[in-house]
Amino acid sequence: MSQVSSQRLTTVAASAADGGGSRIRQRQRQRLIDACISALHIYGPSRTTVEKVVALADLSPGIVRFYFDSKAAMLVASLAYLAAEFEERVLVPVARLKDTPVQALRLLVELYLDAEIASPRKVSVWYAFWGEATARQEYQDICGQKDEEFAALVRELVGRLITATGAAHLDADAVALGLIGVLEVLWQSFAFQSEANIDRPRAVERSLQYLRSVFPGQFSAAAAPPQRGGAAAAGRGRLPSRAYGNPALLAAEREQLLRPAWQLLGHEAELRTAGDFLTGELAGERALLVRGERGRLHVFRNTCRRRPHALLAPRKGHLRSAIHCAMHSLTYSFDGRLVAGTTPGDLTPLEMLRVGQLIFTRGASTAAAAPLPGAPWEELTALQPRSVTDLEVGADWKLLVEQWLESAHPQQHFVAPNLLLDIRPEGALVLQVNPLAPGRSRLRRFDFAAREAPTAQARGRGPRDAWQRRRGAWLRQQLELAESTQAGLAGAADEATESGPVPPSLAEFRESIAALLQALPASES
Repeated sequence: MSQVSSQRLTTVAASAADGGGSRIRQRQRQRLIDACISALHIYGPSRTTVEKVVALADLSPGIVRFYFDSKAAMLVASLAYLAAEFEERVLVPVARLKDTPVQALRLLVELYLDAEIASPRKVSVWYAFWGEATARQEYQDICGQKDEEFAALVRELVGRLITATGAAHLDADAVALGLIGVLEVLWQSFAFQSEANIDRPRAVERSLQYLRSVFPGQFSAAAAPPQRGGAAAAGRGRLPSRAYGNPALLAAEREQLLRPAWQLLGHEAELRTAGDFLTGELAGERALLVRGERGRLHVFRNTCRRRPHALLAPRKGHLRSAIHCAMHSLTYSFDGRLVAGTTPGDLTPLEMLRVGQLIFTRGASTAAAAPLPGAPWEELTALQPRSVTDLEVGADWKLLVEQWLESAHPQQHFVAPNLLLDIRPEGALVLQVNPLAPGRSRLRRFDFAAREAPTAQARGRGPRDAWQRRRGAWLRQQLELAESTQAGLAGAADEATESGPVPPSLAEFRESIAALLQALPASES
Protein backbone atom coordinates (compact mmCIF):
# COMPACT_ATOMS: atom_id res chain seq x y z
CA MET A 1 0.00 0.00 0.00
CA SER A 2 1.31 3.47 -0.87
CA GLN A 3 2.25 5.97 1.84
CA VAL A 4 -0.52 8.34 0.69
CA SER A 5 -3.14 5.59 0.86
CA SER A 6 -1.94 4.54 4.28
CA GLN A 7 -2.17 8.09 5.56
CA ARG A 8 -5.68 8.43 4.13
CA LEU A 9 -6.80 5.22 5.82
CA THR A 10 -5.30 6.27 9.15
CA THR A 11 -7.10 9.62 8.98
CA VAL A 12 -10.45 8.04 8.12
CA ALA A 13 -10.17 5.38 10.83
CA ALA A 14 -9.22 7.97 13.44
CA SER A 15 -12.19 10.08 12.40
CA ALA A 16 -14.51 7.09 12.75
CA ALA A 17 -13.26 6.44 16.26
CA ASP A 18 -13.05 10.08 17.42
CA GLY A 19 -16.71 11.06 17.03
CA GLY A 20 -16.15 14.76 16.59
CA GLY A 21 -15.56 16.19 20.04
CA SER A 22 -18.30 16.31 22.62
CA ARG A 23 -20.17 13.25 23.81
CA ILE A 24 -23.41 14.42 22.22
CA ARG A 25 -21.70 14.99 18.86
CA GLN A 26 -19.94 11.66 19.18
CA ARG A 27 -23.20 9.85 19.87
CA GLN A 28 -24.94 11.57 16.96
CA ARG A 29 -22.10 10.74 14.59
CA GLN A 30 -22.12 7.12 15.71
CA ARG A 31 -25.91 6.96 15.26
CA LEU A 32 -25.44 8.12 11.69
CA ILE A 33 -22.74 5.50 11.07
CA ASP A 34 -24.86 2.72 12.60
CA ALA A 35 -27.84 3.84 10.53
CA CYS A 36 -25.69 4.01 7.41
CA ILE A 37 -24.56 0.41 7.98
CA SER A 38 -28.20 -0.65 8.38
CA ALA A 39 -29.21 1.23 5.24
CA LEU A 40 -26.38 -0.40 3.28
CA HIS A 41 -27.56 -3.80 4.49
CA ILE A 42 -31.15 -3.10 3.41
CA TYR A 43 -30.62 -1.12 0.20
CA GLY A 44 -27.00 -1.62 -0.92
CA PRO A 45 -24.54 1.24 -1.65
CA SER A 46 -26.21 2.52 -4.82
CA ARG A 47 -29.72 2.82 -3.29
CA THR A 48 -28.60 4.13 0.08
CA THR A 49 -29.46 7.82 0.38
CA VAL A 50 -28.94 10.46 3.05
CA GLU A 51 -32.73 10.56 3.55
CA LYS A 52 -32.87 6.83 4.28
CA VAL A 53 -29.95 7.05 6.69
CA VAL A 54 -31.36 9.95 8.73
CA ALA A 55 -34.75 8.22 8.87
CA LEU A 56 -33.14 5.14 10.40
CA ALA A 57 -31.06 7.30 12.73
CA ASP A 58 -34.10 9.40 13.64
CA LEU A 59 -32.11 12.60 13.06
CA SER A 60 -32.72 15.61 10.85
CA PRO A 61 -31.12 15.71 7.35
CA GLY A 62 -29.12 18.81 8.28
CA ILE A 63 -27.20 16.84 10.90
CA VAL A 64 -25.46 14.84 8.18
CA ARG A 65 -23.79 17.91 6.71
CA PHE A 66 -22.43 18.76 10.14
CA TYR A 67 -20.42 15.53 10.24
CA PHE A 68 -19.93 14.49 6.61
CA ASP A 69 -19.29 16.50 3.45
CA SER A 70 -21.25 14.06 1.30
CA LYS A 71 -22.91 10.68 1.11
CA ALA A 72 -19.60 9.25 -0.16
CA ALA A 73 -17.79 10.54 2.92
CA MET A 74 -20.40 8.95 5.17
CA LEU A 75 -20.01 5.60 3.38
CA VAL A 76 -16.23 5.72 3.75
CA ALA A 77 -16.56 6.58 7.45
CA SER A 78 -18.92 3.62 7.93
CA LEU A 79 -16.48 1.24 6.27
CA ALA A 80 -13.62 2.69 8.31
CA TYR A 81 -15.64 2.12 11.47
CA LEU A 82 -16.16 -1.56 10.56
CA ALA A 83 -12.43 -1.93 9.88
CA ALA A 84 -11.51 -0.29 13.20
CA GLU A 85 -14.01 -2.50 15.01
CA PHE A 86 -12.54 -5.61 13.35
CA GLU A 87 -9.05 -4.62 14.41
CA GLU A 88 -10.06 -3.84 17.98
CA ARG A 89 -12.26 -6.89 18.56
CA VAL A 90 -10.44 -9.54 16.53
CA LEU A 91 -6.86 -8.68 15.57
CA VAL A 92 -5.74 -7.04 18.81
CA PRO A 93 -6.95 -9.67 21.32
CA VAL A 94 -5.73 -12.53 19.12
CA ALA A 95 -2.32 -10.92 18.67
CA ARG A 96 -1.88 -10.82 22.44
CA LEU A 97 -1.91 -14.66 22.44
CA LYS A 98 0.79 -15.13 19.79
CA ASP A 99 2.98 -17.08 22.20
CA THR A 100 0.22 -19.71 22.58
CA PRO A 101 -0.81 -20.29 18.94
CA VAL A 102 -3.44 -22.96 19.67
CA GLN A 103 -5.31 -20.63 22.01
CA ALA A 104 -4.81 -17.74 19.61
CA LEU A 105 -6.20 -19.63 16.61
CA ARG A 106 -9.17 -20.91 18.60
CA LEU A 107 -9.93 -17.37 19.76
CA LEU A 108 -9.50 -16.06 16.22
CA VAL A 109 -12.10 -18.50 14.91
CA GLU A 110 -14.56 -17.67 17.69
CA LEU A 111 -14.20 -13.89 17.31
CA TYR A 112 -14.26 -13.96 13.50
CA LEU A 113 -17.59 -15.83 13.57
CA ASP A 114 -19.05 -13.95 16.54
CA ALA A 115 -22.41 -12.21 16.06
CA GLU A 116 -20.93 -8.81 16.93
CA ILE A 117 -18.48 -9.02 14.01
CA ALA A 118 -20.17 -11.43 11.59
CA SER A 119 -23.81 -10.44 11.82
CA PRO A 120 -25.73 -10.74 8.52
CA ARG A 121 -26.02 -6.96 8.57
CA LYS A 122 -22.28 -6.29 8.83
CA VAL A 123 -21.15 -9.15 6.59
CA SER A 124 -23.45 -8.03 3.78
CA VAL A 125 -22.03 -4.50 4.07
CA TRP A 126 -18.46 -5.81 3.89
CA TYR A 127 -19.29 -7.71 0.70
CA ALA A 128 -21.05 -4.68 -0.74
CA PHE A 129 -17.91 -2.60 -0.26
CA TRP A 130 -15.68 -5.38 -1.55
CA GLY A 131 -17.82 -5.54 -4.68
CA GLU A 132 -17.17 -1.86 -5.40
CA ALA A 133 -13.55 -1.74 -4.24
CA THR A 134 -12.17 -1.81 -7.77
CA ALA A 135 -13.96 1.47 -8.57
CA ARG A 136 -13.19 3.34 -5.32
CA GLN A 137 -9.65 3.74 -4.03
CA GLU A 138 -10.86 4.45 -0.48
CA TYR A 139 -12.77 1.16 -0.39
CA GLN A 140 -9.80 -0.71 -1.81
CA ASP A 141 -7.46 0.79 0.79
CA ILE A 142 -9.67 -0.06 3.76
CA CYS A 143 -10.75 -3.52 2.61
CA GLY A 144 -7.27 -4.38 1.35
CA GLN A 145 -5.54 -3.40 4.58
CA LYS A 146 -8.05 -5.36 6.65
CA ASP A 147 -7.49 -8.48 4.51
CA GLU A 148 -3.70 -8.11 4.56
CA GLU A 149 -3.49 -7.69 8.33
CA PHE A 150 -5.80 -10.62 8.95
CA ALA A 151 -3.93 -12.91 6.54
CA ALA A 152 -0.56 -11.93 8.03
CA LEU A 153 -1.77 -12.72 11.54
CA VAL A 154 -3.15 -16.12 10.49
CA ARG A 155 0.09 -17.00 8.69
CA GLU A 156 2.17 -16.01 11.72
CA LEU A 157 0.08 -18.09 14.12
CA VAL A 158 0.14 -21.12 11.82
CA GLY A 159 3.89 -20.77 11.42
CA ARG A 160 4.37 -20.63 15.19
CA LEU A 161 2.21 -23.74 15.62
CA ILE A 162 4.17 -25.62 12.94
CA THR A 163 7.37 -24.79 14.79
CA ALA A 164 5.93 -25.76 18.17
CA THR A 165 4.64 -29.13 16.92
CA GLY A 166 7.67 -29.93 14.77
CA ALA A 167 5.45 -30.41 11.70
CA ALA A 168 8.08 -29.13 9.30
CA HIS A 169 6.40 -30.86 6.36
CA LEU A 170 3.51 -28.39 6.50
CA ASP A 171 3.50 -25.17 4.49
CA ALA A 172 2.37 -22.23 6.63
CA ASP A 173 1.02 -20.24 3.68
CA ALA A 174 -1.06 -23.18 2.41
CA VAL A 175 -2.50 -24.03 5.83
CA ALA A 176 -3.33 -20.38 6.55
CA LEU A 177 -4.96 -20.00 3.15
CA GLY A 178 -7.09 -23.07 3.87
CA LEU A 179 -8.30 -21.69 7.20
CA ILE A 180 -9.06 -18.29 5.69
CA GLY A 181 -11.02 -20.03 2.94
CA VAL A 182 -13.10 -21.97 5.48
CA LEU A 183 -13.90 -18.78 7.39
CA GLU A 184 -14.77 -16.86 4.22
CA VAL A 185 -17.19 -19.56 3.06
CA LEU A 186 -18.94 -19.40 6.45
CA TRP A 187 -19.08 -15.61 6.27
CA GLN A 188 -20.68 -15.83 2.84
CA SER A 189 -23.34 -18.18 4.20
CA PHE A 190 -24.07 -15.72 7.04
CA ALA A 191 -24.73 -12.91 4.57
CA PHE A 192 -27.70 -14.75 3.06
CA GLN A 193 -29.38 -15.96 6.27
CA SER A 194 -31.34 -14.40 9.06
CA GLU A 195 -29.67 -14.41 12.47
CA ALA A 196 -32.25 -16.92 13.68
CA ASN A 197 -31.07 -19.49 11.13
CA ILE A 198 -27.32 -19.15 11.75
CA ASP A 199 -25.83 -21.96 13.83
CA ARG A 200 -22.70 -20.21 15.10
CA PRO A 201 -21.47 -23.00 17.42
CA ARG A 202 -21.61 -25.36 14.44
CA ALA A 203 -19.70 -22.86 12.28
CA VAL A 204 -16.96 -22.58 14.91
CA GLU A 205 -16.79 -26.36 15.20
CA ARG A 206 -16.42 -26.79 11.42
CA SER A 207 -13.51 -24.36 11.42
CA LEU A 208 -11.81 -26.16 14.30
CA GLN A 209 -12.33 -29.50 12.54
CA TYR A 210 -10.20 -28.18 9.69
CA LEU A 211 -7.43 -27.25 12.15
CA ARG A 212 -7.69 -30.68 13.84
CA SER A 213 -7.24 -32.36 10.48
CA VAL A 214 -4.00 -30.45 9.99
CA PHE A 215 -2.74 -30.54 13.59
CA PRO A 216 -4.05 -33.79 15.16
CA GLY A 217 -4.49 -33.60 18.92
CA GLN A 218 -4.06 -29.83 19.15
CA PHE A 219 -7.66 -28.58 19.06
CA SER A 220 -9.72 -30.79 21.36
CA ALA A 221 -13.47 -30.83 20.75
CA ALA A 222 -15.49 -28.88 23.30
CA ALA A 223 -18.52 -30.41 24.95
CA ALA A 224 -21.71 -29.78 23.02
CA PRO A 225 -23.82 -26.99 24.56
CA PRO A 226 -27.07 -28.14 26.15
CA GLN A 227 -30.07 -27.99 23.89
CA ARG A 228 -32.85 -25.65 24.83
CA GLY A 229 -36.46 -26.45 24.23
CA GLY A 230 -39.97 -25.33 24.91
CA ALA A 231 -41.02 -21.76 25.33
CA ALA A 232 -37.57 -20.60 26.38
CA ALA A 233 -36.08 -21.68 23.07
CA ALA A 234 -38.91 -20.03 21.21
CA GLY A 235 -38.28 -16.84 23.12
CA ARG A 236 -34.58 -16.75 22.25
CA GLY A 237 -35.12 -17.58 18.61
CA ARG A 238 -37.41 -16.74 15.76
CA LEU A 239 -40.85 -18.21 15.65
CA PRO A 240 -41.23 -20.90 12.99
CA SER A 241 -42.24 -19.52 9.60
CA ARG A 242 -45.63 -21.27 9.77
CA ALA A 243 -46.54 -19.03 12.72
CA TYR A 244 -46.90 -16.06 10.36
CA GLY A 245 -49.60 -17.58 8.17
CA ASN A 246 -51.53 -20.07 10.30
CA PRO A 247 -55.33 -19.44 10.46
CA ALA A 248 -55.76 -21.52 13.62
CA LEU A 249 -52.97 -19.64 15.40
CA LEU A 250 -54.46 -16.31 14.30
CA ALA A 251 -57.82 -17.31 15.82
CA ALA A 252 -56.07 -18.16 19.10
CA GLU A 253 -54.14 -14.86 19.05
CA ARG A 254 -57.35 -12.90 18.57
CA GLU A 255 -59.22 -14.71 21.29
CA GLN A 256 -56.49 -15.00 23.93
CA LEU A 257 -54.14 -12.05 23.30
CA LEU A 258 -55.84 -9.27 21.38
CA ARG A 259 -59.52 -9.24 22.39
CA PRO A 260 -58.74 -9.25 26.16
CA ALA A 261 -56.34 -6.31 25.67
CA TRP A 262 -57.31 -2.65 25.75
CA GLN A 263 -57.37 -1.11 22.27
CA LEU A 264 -57.12 2.62 21.65
CA LEU A 265 -60.17 4.20 19.99
CA GLY A 266 -59.24 7.86 20.12
CA HIS A 267 -59.11 11.11 22.06
CA GLU A 268 -61.97 12.91 23.80
CA ALA A 269 -61.23 16.03 21.77
CA GLU A 270 -62.56 14.15 18.74
CA LEU A 271 -65.99 13.84 20.43
CA ARG A 272 -66.98 17.42 21.23
CA THR A 273 -70.77 17.29 20.90
CA ALA A 274 -73.60 14.77 21.24
CA GLY A 275 -73.71 12.53 18.18
CA ASP A 276 -69.96 12.59 17.47
CA PHE A 277 -68.67 9.06 17.00
CA LEU A 278 -65.48 7.02 16.48
CA THR A 279 -65.11 3.45 15.24
CA GLY A 280 -62.32 0.95 15.75
CA GLU A 281 -61.22 -2.65 15.23
CA LEU A 282 -60.87 -5.12 18.09
CA ALA A 283 -59.08 -7.99 16.35
CA GLY A 284 -62.07 -9.20 14.37
CA GLU A 285 -64.72 -7.33 16.33
CA ARG A 286 -65.83 -3.77 15.51
CA ALA A 287 -66.37 -1.05 18.14
CA LEU A 288 -68.48 2.12 18.06
CA LEU A 289 -67.87 4.99 20.49
CA VAL A 290 -70.58 7.69 20.69
CA ARG A 291 -70.91 10.92 22.63
CA GLY A 292 -74.43 10.84 24.05
CA GLU A 293 -76.67 13.30 25.79
CA ARG A 294 -75.25 15.17 28.80
CA GLY A 295 -71.74 14.43 27.52
CA ARG A 296 -71.72 10.72 28.41
CA LEU A 297 -69.62 8.31 26.34
CA HIS A 298 -70.95 4.91 25.23
CA VAL A 299 -69.12 2.04 23.52
CA PHE A 300 -70.94 -0.73 21.63
CA ARG A 301 -70.28 -3.44 19.14
CA ASN A 302 -70.48 -1.74 15.76
CA THR A 303 -72.74 -4.48 14.44
CA CYS A 304 -76.32 -4.62 13.25
CA ARG A 305 -78.56 -6.87 15.34
CA ARG A 306 -80.15 -8.39 12.21
CA ARG A 307 -77.00 -9.11 10.19
CA PRO A 308 -73.35 -8.78 11.30
CA HIS A 309 -72.49 -5.80 9.12
CA ALA A 310 -71.04 -2.53 10.44
CA LEU A 311 -73.58 0.10 11.41
CA LEU A 312 -71.07 2.87 10.70
CA ALA A 313 -68.10 2.52 8.35
CA PRO A 314 -66.14 5.83 8.68
CA ARG A 315 -63.51 6.12 11.36
CA LYS A 316 -65.21 9.26 12.73
CA GLY A 317 -68.27 11.41 12.04
CA HIS A 318 -71.43 12.95 13.46
CA LEU A 319 -74.93 11.54 13.95
CA ARG A 320 -77.81 13.99 14.04
CA SER A 321 -80.20 12.27 16.41
CA ALA A 322 -79.73 8.49 16.55
CA ILE A 323 -77.86 5.43 15.25
CA HIS A 324 -79.60 4.06 12.17
CA CYS A 325 -79.42 0.85 10.19
CA ALA A 326 -81.14 1.94 6.97
CA MET A 327 -80.87 -1.56 5.47
CA HIS A 328 -83.05 -3.14 8.17
CA SER A 329 -84.98 -0.07 9.38
CA LEU A 330 -83.52 -0.18 12.87
CA THR A 331 -82.90 2.87 15.07
CA TYR A 332 -80.95 3.05 18.31
CA SER A 333 -80.49 5.95 20.71
CA PHE A 334 -77.01 7.21 21.56
CA ASP A 335 -77.03 5.01 24.67
CA GLY A 336 -77.66 1.92 22.52
CA ARG A 337 -81.36 1.33 23.25
CA LEU A 338 -83.57 0.10 20.40
CA VAL A 339 -86.18 2.80 19.68
CA ALA A 340 -87.56 1.63 16.33
CA GLY A 341 -87.53 -1.60 14.33
CA THR A 342 -88.72 -5.20 14.49
CA THR A 343 -85.44 -6.90 15.43
CA PRO A 344 -85.35 -7.10 19.26
CA GLY A 345 -82.36 -6.24 21.39
CA ASP A 346 -80.26 -3.22 22.24
CA LEU A 347 -76.73 -2.70 20.97
CA THR A 348 -74.19 -4.85 22.83
CA PRO A 349 -72.05 -2.72 25.16
CA LEU A 350 -68.30 -3.06 25.39
CA GLU A 351 -65.98 -2.24 28.27
CA MET A 352 -64.43 1.23 28.24
CA LEU A 353 -61.35 2.68 29.93
CA ARG A 354 -60.37 6.35 30.05
CA VAL A 355 -56.72 7.29 30.60
CA GLY A 356 -56.60 11.04 30.72
CA GLN A 357 -58.39 11.98 27.52
CA LEU A 358 -57.53 8.75 25.72
CA ILE A 359 -60.34 6.21 25.36
CA PHE A 360 -59.75 2.45 25.21
CA THR A 361 -62.10 -0.51 24.84
CA ARG A 362 -62.01 -4.30 24.78
CA GLY A 363 -64.36 -7.17 23.98
CA ALA A 364 -67.23 -7.55 26.46
CA SER A 365 -67.22 -11.35 26.37
CA THR A 366 -63.58 -11.77 27.39
CA ALA A 367 -62.51 -12.94 30.80
CA ALA A 368 -61.13 -10.41 33.26
CA ALA A 369 -57.79 -9.11 32.01
CA ALA A 370 -55.03 -7.06 33.56
CA PRO A 371 -55.40 -3.26 33.54
CA LEU A 372 -53.72 -1.22 30.83
CA PRO A 373 -49.96 -1.91 31.06
CA GLY A 374 -47.73 0.85 32.32
CA ALA A 375 -46.56 3.50 29.86
CA PRO A 376 -45.99 7.26 30.06
CA TRP A 377 -49.63 8.00 29.29
CA GLU A 378 -49.44 11.20 31.33
CA GLU A 379 -47.08 12.66 28.73
CA LEU A 380 -49.90 12.47 26.18
CA THR A 381 -52.26 14.58 28.28
CA ALA A 382 -50.56 17.80 27.14
CA LEU A 383 -50.93 16.81 23.48
CA GLN A 384 -53.84 17.15 21.10
CA PRO A 385 -54.89 14.75 18.30
CA ARG A 386 -53.67 15.77 14.88
CA SER A 387 -54.64 12.93 12.54
CA VAL A 388 -55.48 9.22 12.35
CA THR A 389 -54.43 7.10 9.37
CA ASP A 390 -55.08 3.44 8.50
CA LEU A 391 -52.47 1.50 6.53
CA GLU A 392 -52.97 -2.03 5.22
CA VAL A 393 -49.79 -4.09 5.44
CA GLY A 394 -48.96 -7.23 3.50
CA ALA A 395 -47.34 -8.78 6.55
CA ASP A 396 -48.40 -10.58 9.72
CA TRP A 397 -49.01 -8.32 12.72
CA LYS A 398 -46.37 -10.19 14.73
CA LEU A 399 -43.61 -9.15 12.33
CA LEU A 400 -44.26 -5.48 13.05
CA VAL A 401 -44.29 -6.10 16.80
CA GLU A 402 -41.01 -8.03 16.57
CA GLN A 403 -39.40 -5.19 14.61
CA TRP A 404 -40.51 -2.68 17.24
CA LEU A 405 -39.07 -4.80 20.05
CA GLU A 406 -35.82 -5.63 18.24
CA SER A 407 -34.78 -2.02 17.70
CA ALA A 408 -36.74 0.15 20.10
CA HIS A 409 -35.56 3.71 20.75
CA PRO A 410 -35.48 5.10 24.31
CA GLN A 411 -38.45 7.34 23.48
CA GLN A 412 -40.52 4.35 22.33
CA HIS A 413 -42.69 2.33 24.70
CA PHE A 414 -44.32 -0.98 23.79
CA VAL A 415 -47.69 -1.81 25.34
CA ALA A 416 -48.48 -5.49 24.90
CA PRO A 417 -49.71 -6.99 22.76
CA ASN A 418 -49.91 -4.55 19.84
CA LEU A 419 -49.34 -0.87 20.75
CA LEU A 420 -46.23 1.29 20.30
CA LEU A 421 -45.88 4.79 21.76
CA ASP A 422 -43.25 7.21 20.42
CA ILE A 423 -43.25 10.41 22.48
CA ARG A 424 -41.01 13.35 21.60
CA PRO A 425 -40.97 17.08 22.43
CA GLU A 426 -42.42 17.79 18.97
CA GLY A 427 -45.37 15.44 19.42
CA ALA A 428 -46.25 11.78 19.73
CA LEU A 429 -47.01 8.82 17.52
CA VAL A 430 -49.12 5.86 18.63
CA LEU A 431 -49.16 2.77 16.41
CA GLN A 432 -51.74 0.00 16.85
CA VAL A 433 -51.53 -3.09 14.67
CA ASN A 434 -54.32 -5.63 14.30
CA PRO A 435 -54.51 -8.72 12.09
CA LEU A 436 -56.77 -8.77 9.06
CA ALA A 437 -55.95 -12.32 7.95
CA PRO A 438 -52.98 -14.69 8.15
CA GLY A 439 -50.04 -12.73 6.75
CA ARG A 440 -52.00 -9.43 6.51
CA SER A 441 -52.62 -6.66 9.03
CA ARG A 442 -53.88 -3.12 9.44
CA LEU A 443 -51.83 -0.45 11.17
CA ARG A 444 -53.67 2.49 12.68
CA ARG A 445 -51.47 5.55 13.15
CA PHE A 446 -52.47 8.19 15.74
CA ASP A 447 -50.52 11.45 15.46
CA PHE A 448 -50.49 13.96 18.31
CA ALA A 449 -49.07 17.50 18.46
CA ALA A 450 -48.19 19.79 21.34
CA ARG A 451 -50.69 22.49 22.27
CA GLU A 452 -49.09 25.82 21.43
CA ALA A 453 -49.99 29.45 21.90
CA PRO A 454 -50.76 31.29 18.62
CA THR A 455 -47.47 33.19 18.78
CA ALA A 456 -45.53 29.94 19.08
CA GLN A 457 -47.33 28.02 16.36
CA ALA A 458 -45.35 29.41 13.43
CA ARG A 459 -42.11 29.01 15.35
CA GLY A 460 -42.82 25.36 16.21
CA ARG A 461 -44.29 24.26 12.90
CA GLY A 462 -40.91 23.71 11.22
CA PRO A 463 -39.42 21.30 13.80
CA ARG A 464 -42.77 19.54 14.20
CA ASP A 465 -43.22 19.03 10.47
CA ALA A 466 -39.61 17.83 10.16
CA TRP A 467 -40.22 15.31 12.92
CA GLN A 468 -43.42 14.15 11.20
CA ARG A 469 -41.49 13.61 7.98
CA ARG A 470 -38.81 11.60 9.77
CA ARG A 471 -41.45 9.50 11.50
CA GLY A 472 -43.19 8.94 8.18
CA ALA A 473 -39.97 7.80 6.53
CA TRP A 474 -39.17 5.50 9.47
CA LEU A 475 -42.64 3.98 9.33
CA ARG A 476 -42.45 3.38 5.56
CA GLN A 477 -39.19 1.52 6.06
CA GLN A 478 -40.75 -0.54 8.85
CA LEU A 479 -43.61 -1.56 6.57
CA GLU A 480 -41.29 -2.33 3.64
CA LEU A 481 -39.12 -4.51 5.88
CA ALA A 482 -42.14 -6.37 7.31
CA GLU A 483 -43.62 -7.04 3.88
CA SER A 484 -40.25 -8.17 2.53
CA THR A 485 -39.83 -10.50 5.52
CA GLN A 486 -43.34 -11.91 5.04
CA ALA A 487 -42.54 -12.67 1.39
CA GLY A 488 -39.29 -14.37 2.41
CA LEU A 489 -40.99 -16.58 4.98
CA ALA A 490 -42.54 -18.69 2.22
CA GLY A 491 -39.24 -20.49 1.71
CA ALA A 492 -37.77 -20.08 5.18
CA ALA A 493 -36.59 -23.03 7.24
CA ASP A 494 -38.17 -23.66 10.63
CA GLU A 495 -34.96 -23.16 12.62
CA ALA A 496 -35.71 -21.08 15.68
CA THR A 497 -32.31 -20.92 17.44
CA GLU A 498 -30.94 -17.41 17.78
CA SER A 499 -27.45 -16.94 19.16
CA GLY A 500 -27.48 -13.16 19.41
CA PRO A 501 -28.90 -11.27 22.39
CA VAL A 502 -32.69 -11.07 22.49
CA PRO A 503 -34.35 -8.20 24.38
CA PRO A 504 -36.46 -9.52 27.28
CA SER A 505 -39.61 -7.91 25.91
CA LEU A 506 -39.12 -9.64 22.56
CA ALA A 507 -38.45 -12.99 24.25
CA GLU A 508 -41.61 -12.58 26.32
CA PHE A 509 -43.69 -11.76 23.24
CA ARG A 510 -42.37 -14.78 21.33
CA GLU A 511 -42.98 -17.05 24.29
CA SER A 512 -46.64 -15.96 24.40
CA ILE A 513 -47.04 -16.82 20.70
CA ALA A 514 -45.10 -20.07 21.02
CA ALA A 515 -47.37 -21.19 23.87
CA LEU A 516 -50.44 -20.65 21.69
CA LEU A 517 -48.82 -22.49 18.80
CA GLN A 518 -47.88 -25.47 20.97
CA ALA A 519 -51.43 -25.67 22.35
CA LEU A 520 -52.97 -26.10 18.89
CA PRO A 521 -54.04 -29.57 17.78
CA ALA A 522 -51.36 -31.30 15.73
CA SER A 523 -53.55 -31.10 12.62
CA GLU A 524 -53.71 -27.29 12.89
CA SER A 525 -50.21 -26.37 14.05
